[in-house]
Amino acid sequence: MSDAAPSRTRGPIETLLDEVWREVSANDEGTIATYIPELAKADPATCGISLATLDGQVYDAGVLVPFTIQSVSKPYVYALALADRGQEAVLEKVGVEPTGDPFNSISLDDRSSRAFNPMVNAGAIVTSTLVSGQTRAEQFERIHSGLSAFAGHELAIDEDVFHSERTTGDRNRAIAYLMRSAGLLDEDVDEQVEGYFRQCAVLVTARDLAVMAATLANSGINPVTGEQVVPRDVVASVLTVMATCGMYDYAGEWLYRVGIPAKSGVSGGVSAALPGQLGLGLHSPLLDSNGNSVRGVVAAELLSKRLGMHLLLPSERTRSGLRRTYRADAIRSRRGRPRAHRAVLDVEASAIVVHELVGDEGFASTELLIRAVLDDPRPARWRVLDLRRVTRIDTAAAALLLSLVDQLTADGVVVGLVEPRTMQPRTTLRALPDTVHRFADADAALEWCETELLREHGIEDDMLEGLVPLAAQELLEGLPDFAVRAIEERCTTRVITAGAIVFDEGDEADGLYFVGAGQVAADVRIKNQSGRRRLSTISAGSSFGELALVDGSTRSTRIVALEPTICHVLAPDAFAELRRRDPASAGELVLAISRSLSARLRSSTADVAAFEDS
Repeated sequence: MSDAAPSRTRGPIETLLDEVWREVSANDEGTIATYIPELAKADPATCGISLATLDGQVYDAGVLVPFTIQSVSKPYVYALALADRGQEAVLEKVGVEPTGDPFNSISLDDRSSRAFNPMVNAGAIVTSTLVSGQTRAEQFERIHSGLSAFAGHELAIDEDVFHSERTTGDRNRAIAYLMRSAGLLDEDVDEQVEGYFRQCAVLVTARDLAVMAATLANSGINPVTGEQVVPRDVVASVLTVMATCGMYDYAGEWLYRVGIPAKSGVSGGVSAALPGQLGLGLHSPLLDSNGNSVRGVVAAELLSKRLGMHLLLPSERTRSGLRRTYRADAIRSRRGRPRAHRAVLDVEASAIVVHELVGDEGFASTELLIRAVLDDPRPARWRVLDLRRVTRIDTAAAALLLSLVDQLTADGVVVGLVEPRTMQPRTTLRALPDTVHRFADADAALEWCETELLREHGIEDDMLEGLVPLAAQELLEGLPDFAVRAIEERCTTRVITAGAIVFDEGDEADGLYFVGAGQVAADVRIKNQSGRRRLSTISAGSSFGELALVDGSTRSTRIVALEPTICHVLAPDAFAELRRRDPASAGELVLAISRSLSARLRSSTADVAAFEDS
C-alpha cells in the first residue's frame, strides 16, 4: 500500500531526495524490532523520505507505506498536553532533562521525583494522561484527533499492533506502576497504559511525519490545512526537548551531525522539524543499537549536509524570496526595435520569463522559485534568474540552483543570470555551468533574449546594410509623399563615431534625429550617485529628440552612439522654416510626433501595470 504524492514534474528537490533514497537504500545494516511481535512483520527493504514546506508542498522519494507511529507520537502528545494544561502543570510531573538510561528504563529523576522527560516511556505515559478529557476515552480521543490534526487528515489505528503491545507490554506497565507510586499517575494504571499503547498504534506514513514536523516548524499551524493545531508559544518547548532528548541515546550526536530537532520510533520512523523552514519524515524499519532507523539517520545527515540545514549554522537572515515573475510580452527591454520586429515580439515574447529574487536565499525561498518554474503551465524558451538583489546564497540554495539550471538546460531552456551585486553570492554562483549566460542587469538580459528570439525567427538584428531612407523611418510612416519630401529637403546628415556623445543632459535642442544606420543609447544620471541608468537603445529606422523640437526645452537625456552611426537631422531653424513655408507638411510631422509620444506613453503605462501585477 503506497501513499503516493500528487503527480507533478519531478524537479531538483525530488532529484535530491531520490539520490539520498538510492544511497541509503543500499545500506542493509540494522535489525527490525521484535519485542513487539507485530513490528517483526515489517519489510526490511522499505524506505521512504518526505519533505514538507511551510506552505504545504510535500516532496516524496522511495516507497511510503503505513506504519505505527510508536515513540514518534511523544513530542506531538507533549505539545497537546502543554496546550491543554499549561507549561507549569506539565513540568510538575514531567521534566525536560536528558537521561543516559535506555528509553524504557524503570526509573525516576531522584532529585525531582518526576519522569526525566516526555521523550522516554516514563514521561510519555504520564504526558498522555495530561491532555484534556474527563475520561480515559475522552483523553485518547483528544490524542487521536490531535495527532490527526498535526498530520492534516484522520489517522487510522492498527488494532493488531495495539493488541500485540498490550499483550507484551509488561515493562511499560512496570514503569507506569512506578509512576503511580510517585504520585504521577492515578489508580487506574492498566487503563492509562492501554491508552498509551493505543497512541503508539496510530498509523502514519513518512509523508504524515513530514507534515506533522512542518506544523511544528510553522509555529503550530498545519501548512496543508491551515489549522492552528497548538499555540505558537508551545512550539519552542517541544522543539527544545526534541533537540535534547528525541533520538534516544544518540540525541547529542544527532544534534551535532544533523542539527534538527527530531524524534524517532522503534517502527523505523523519524520526524524532524527545522524551525521556519521545513519538516522531514523518514521511515525504514531497520534499527541501530540505539533504536533509531539506520537509513533514516543516514538520510537526515546527508540532507542536512547537502542543504546546510543545521539549526545552529550561523547565517544572516534578511527578507528573502521570489520577488516577482514576469514575461517579456508584458515588460520589454529598453531596446528600440523596428515595427516589424516588435510585431514578432508581441506574439512570441511570452517565451522569455524573468524570475527576480531578493534577500538571503535558503532552502525555503529557492524551493518557491523551483516550484514557480516547474509548475508554470506556460512554456518558456528562455528563463532569466535576476539575482541582483540577492545578498547571500546558502548551501541549500546553491545546490538547488545548480540542479535547477541543469534540469532546465537538459529540457532545452536557455538560462540567463543577472549577477548579484554583492560578493558572496557572486562567488557562489561561479559554480554554475558555462551554458548560463550572465548579464549585469535585467534589461541587458531581456534585450539579449529578444535578439535571440528574433534570430530564431529568421530576423537578424545586425546593422542594416546601407541607410534607412527617410521615407522608411517609423516616425514618418503613413505621411503623404509631399510631407516626406519637404522634411527630407530640410534635413542634414551627421556621421557619429562609436562612443561619441550626440548630446548631453542640459544641452540646447539641436534637432530631431532620424537614425539611418547604427545604434544609440539614451541614459540619465542617477540622482545622488556617480552612475548612469540606460533608458533605451534606438536603432536604424527610429528617431529621437522630438520633444525638444516641439517645445524648445533643453535636453533631458544623454545620447551616446553605441557603434558608428549615421543620422538625418531636422534642426530647429529648419523646422521653423518648414512651418512658415509649408504648414501642411509641418502639421503632418507634428501629428506624427504626437502619435509617437502617445504610443510611448501607453507602453510605459503598460510596463508600470505589469510590474505592479507581477
